[in-house]
Amino acid sequence: MKKWADKKRRPLEFRAGDQVLIKLRPEQVRLRGRKDQRLVRKYEGPVEVLKKVGNTSYRVALPTWMKIYPVIHVSNLKSYHQDTEDLQQNIVTRPIIDLNQKEDKEVEEILAERVRRGRRPARRIHEYLVKWKNLPVEETSWERVEDLEAWKQKIEDFKLRQLTGTSTI
Repeated sequence: MKKWADKKRRPLEFRAGDQVLIKLRPEQVRLRGRKDQRLVRKYEGPVEVLKKVGNTSYRVALPTWMKIYPVIHVSNLKSYHQDTEDLQQNIVTRPIIDLNQKEDKEVEEILAERVRRGRRPARRIHEYLVKWKNLPVEETSWERVEDLEAWKQKIEDFKLRQLTGTSTI
């Protein structure tokens, strides 16, 4: 059986500096809101290979929004090749992800809170309505508590305002 299975397989080897695409499972991609899982990309990237770890794994430079472990098995990697004939295909329509860029959004104020039911009956999703600094009111968004770890003081201020009954709206 192994002989027949190995006929279709090819060994994949990458070097440090190579560009690769990462195959992600839908549960590894944290989506804003609920999107149809069929619309989620199968491969994300390109990302750079940093070094080989073990026989079949590689450490890659992941963007900050991708919250997965940076050591990836070779079966979840695919080499990235730019199209040399049609240069339009190489142009990325999404904004380029800068690995060194810090989060540019800053919480100006927390306006409201809500608790939603998750997919599982016992799961509750706690969210806050956030007004972002230097962004219009239309960009106000519901954010999960886990995403607001850096702004715990703003959450505490909001809860204090709720207890005292004062409002800034």
